[in-house]
Amino acid sequence: MNPPEQLRNLLLRVRDSIPTEDFCGVGVVVSADLERLPIASLCTEANFPAQQDLAEQIAECSLYSRPCHDGFQILSEQWQLVQRNQYFAPFPAAECRELIGSVNVGSRHMAARFGSLIDGVMCTGLLSKREGIVVFQGGLPVD
Repeated sequence: MNPPEQLRNLLLRVRDSIPTEDFCGVGVVVSADLERLPIASLCTEANFPAQQDLAEQIAECSLYSRPCHDGFQILSEQWQLVQRNQYFAPFPAAECRELIGSVNVGSRHMAARFGSLIDGVMCTGLLSKREGIVVFQGGLPVD
């Protein structure tokens, strides 16, 4: 299974782990090179969830009822949660922005899409009420 398929399957399991009333959206970045990521912690004092399945860990970091529920969850190329609740702010070169064009989407969507262009990023993904599951690789949505 390739990384986008793995991420789509993971996000399906995350969706099943979050009660509807506690759902506020999920962003995930899978990266082989964490040093290249434009990230900053949104919740510096948050502990990593207890030893759980990866989908449950991500769900735990994304529950609206928790003080730390926003931002992107960062996974290593070994598919381990290595950073939680990160402000993720990629901004690609102008030629990359032109390729993507103008779309009417939210900031998490654009961060995931632009972030999938970063060297070392294997793929990015979102789980939202509006769009469901969306996975990006190389700046493009993957079916």
